[in-house]
Amino acid sequence: MKTIPYGIVAALCIISICGCTKENLSSPTAAVSTSEVSLSKTKIVGRQQVITIKTGDYYYPTSQALLWLPKNYDKKSEWGYPLLICLGGRGQNGSSDIRILLNTETVAKRIADGWDAQAVNPVNGRNYKFIVFSPTKDEPHSWGWSASAIKVMLSELKKKYNINNHRVYITGLSAGGWGLWSCITDDESLCQQFAAIGPVSSAGADHPDKITNVDKYGIACWNICGTADSFYGLAVNYTKTINTNKPPISATLTGLDGVGHSAWVEAYNPNWTRNGINFYQWLLQYRKSGQ
Repeated sequence: MKTIPYGIVAALCIISICGCTKENLSSPTAAVSTSEVSLSKTKIVGRQQVITIKTGDYYYPTSQALLWLPKNYDKKSEWGYPLLICLGGRGQNGSSDIRILLNTETVAKRIADGWDAQAVNPVNGRNYKFIVFSPTKDEPHSWGWSASAIKVMLSELKKKYNINNHRVYITGLSAGGWGLWSCITDDESLCQQFAAIGPVSSAGADHPDKITNVDKYGIACWNICGTADSFYGLAVNYTKTINTNKPPISATLTGLDGVGHSAWVEAYNPNWTRNGINFYQWLLQYRKSGQ
């Protein structure tokens, strides 16, 4: 089991010119596949494709995952599609049964229940359809995947699918939040690929001193956690740390009053909103610039 670090870590960072900006009306550059990747698309679970994808890990070189492609998916679309990477907690890892990804109110479960993974961007009024990628690791007692494997999987996805490079997002619940933070702190070339991140009821980072990479690379962050969750103090501390240098995109924390270790039930519900928008609409406000 990973050790959960505590405490507020302050660092001074310089905002990179290759940051994240609010949406504008210019057409983004989409990554269109020109190579073949060995991903199976034959089995459907919860309305999503069951795929096998390379991880680069020595002991677990491939991962099963659920993949949602939008209805009427167009691999040649000029705009491409926003990608949402969803990292589950311990309850969504540790088994070879892919249905483990549907055992709580994950984004994959919302799709299985009929949601078509789309949202209207509140900035430009356009409706965007997400590609949603939910990997699982069958290692017993696993906390799931972290930066090194996610970097490989993201590269494989970009080769195969029409992903909008300006709109790559990641969210993680519980131990999946630990995986999310590893993507921010452990590999800056990976970190810079994300426009926005959404830790939910998140476990702590192994390297909290590097959490200010969120600020450094202009990444939007919405931290959602129950006030009765044992991880709530971390959520408060991490949000303050990111905001130490008054970044142009301030990290936001939403504390759900009286909620324990289950904030994802609200956060991933497309009908749950804060300030008039849901989690998916919030993501779409942000895109990478300078790429």
